[in-house]
Amino acid sequence: MILPSACPLVGDIIAAYLPHRPPMLMVDKVVSFTSTTIKTEKYLSGDEFFFQGHFPNNPIMPGVMIVEAIGQAGALIALLNEHFDGNDYILAFAGVEQAKFKKMVRPGDTLCITAEIVKQRRNLYKFIGEARVGDSRVTQLSFSAAMTPKA
Repeated sequence: MILPSACPLVGDIIAAYLPHRPPMLMVDKVVSFTSTTIKTEKYLSGDEFFFQGHFPNNPIMPGVMIVEAIGQAGALIALLNEHFDGNDYILAFAGVEQAKFKKMVRPGDTLCITAEIVKQRRNLYKFIGEARVGDSRVTQLSFSAAMTPKA
């Protein structure tokens, strides 16, 4: 089922595509998408598990969680465009390249995530992605993911 790109996707609709569940679900809303690009958002209330210990009295979103959010957006664009069957397969990270972290992400921020499929060959996908808070880029990277059968 391909949904219209103008359709805002939230909550249960996203969960119907991504296998992630709280606290690891890092996409709250799909703002827009095309056949190769997606824009999503993740609102950070401050109650997320990672803020408790990273760092007490100075909460900062771990870079690895930002990378995970970008990766989930990439998997979601492939699933929304029916590149593979999400009932039988998942996309799992195969590599992360050229990751750059520019600014801190803190409680109360809305992480605006963009992921783009730049190449797909058989079971391997190549993406570029970035995360922003407001007008500021906080992270950019390229990554690859492999289609893997579910256990």
